[in-house]
Amino acid sequence: MNTDVLQIPKTDYEDIINRISVANSPVGIDAQYTHAIIITYLQQIATRLDALEAKLSSGHPF
Repeated sequence: MNTDVLQIPKTDYEDIINRISVANSPVGIDAQYTHAIIITYLQQIATRLDALEAKLSSGHPF
C-alpha cells in the first residue's frame, strides 16, 4: 500500500480521530493511547523489515 497519507481527506480519518480523542485533554487526544498505537505499529514495521532484510541477505527471491 503506497498511499500518501497527507493526500487522504480528514473525513477518512474520522473513526480514528473519534477513537483517540479526549475532551478534557489540552491537545484533544489521549496521548498515552495514541503513543501505544504508534509504538505498536513501529514494532510491527521493524519486525517486517527484519524479515525482509533476512530474505534479502539470504538471496531469497521475493
